[in-house]
Amino acid sequence: MSDWIKCSDRLPDLPKGGGKHHVIAYTPARAAQRFANGSRFLYWNGIDWRYPDGSRFEHRVTHWQPFITPPTD
Repeated sequence: MSDWIKCSDRLPDLPKGGGKHHVIAYTPARAAQRFANGSRFLYWNGIDWRYPDGSRFEHRVTHWQPFITPPTD
């Protein structure tokens, strides 16, 4: 698994022509840490963080990492 990337260092690259980039994101917000120690499946749209259903994630994201590569066999 890849290392966590600080949002202050780099945000996810968007696909050519715009769109969104799905990642595993981390938030230190206690209200959002009920699941997986603060890790969430979110996407970055170049403006803000969103849940997979498109609703806005209201907490600060400090780190992210790409999804792991699925098995090939």
